[in-house]
Amino acid sequence: MKFNQNEECLSDTGNGERGMKRKEKKEEYTGLFHNADDYGIYHMTAQQRILGFVVGMIAGAVVFQIFFGLWIFSILAAAGCGIVGILAYKSILHKKRNALLLLEFRDMLESISTSLGSGKNTTQAFSDARSDMKNQYGEQTDIVKELDIILSGLESNVTAEVLLKDFAKRSHNENIQNFADVFSVANRTGGNIRQIVYETKNVINDKINVEQEIQTLISGKKNELNIMMVLPLIVVTQVKSMQASDTTGDMLFNFIVRLVALGMFVLAYIIGKRLMKIEA
Repeated sequence: MKFNQNEECLSDTGNGERGMKRKEKKEEYTGLFHNADDYGIYHMTAQQRILGFVVGMIAGAVVFQIFFGLWIFSILAAAGCGIVGILAYKSILHKKRNALLLLEFRDMLESISTSLGSGKNTTQAFSDARSDMKNQYGEQTDIVKELDIILSGLESNVTAEVLLKDFAKRSHNENIQNFADVFSVANRTGGNIRQIVYETKNVINDKINVEQEIQTLISGKKNELNIMMVLPLIVVTQVKSMQASDTTGDMLFNFIVRLVALGMFVLAYIIGKRLMKIEA
């Protein structure tokens, strides 16, 4: 934090505009030991980028070919759709990772609560949780890596509250941040750590259950939206098969009409997706 403040002070002396750009850009925070992940930023692998590009490109080529029937235009548009496909796939993977992290964190709290209840200290509780999470989720999962960082920090005489706050900062998750804050206060004032861990686990579990119920309720509407997304393509294909080929005189007009129709179709789908975005 001190480093960032010094940067801002230096930017005022002749580099104001450059400093503003630096502030606007989201910086990746890699933790106390500079070896951890910032869960607010997702880095795609090369395979994921290729998959997102190929799926987006194929979908774009099919849609533009159905609407316009011009292969050259469809191929050019497909390249742009490939980039959109990468961004969309990245968003899906990012949300999936953060949702899984919350599930893993909940199970970690349950393991810690059990260990504390049996009379073990904080370090032993985190060590037991590490073994439990490894058996449940695997060695390479995010929560196991986070527990490795916490255990390494405890061995280096870094307090548990500092390590949890560092994890919470990188998680960008309100539940984890709240737990770290309450744990810090309880640890300094001699509060009941086991009770705090247990109650936090229950709160997270309730939130996950509510979100699952919401998704179940709106799943039918999501299916309807996906069907409505495909329906215009079927209608356009049928209409094109029944009408005569375009004449040179009205080709430009037809192109503009189809472009506007495609734009309205995409806009309607985006609005529909946003309406379906409900969180607990």
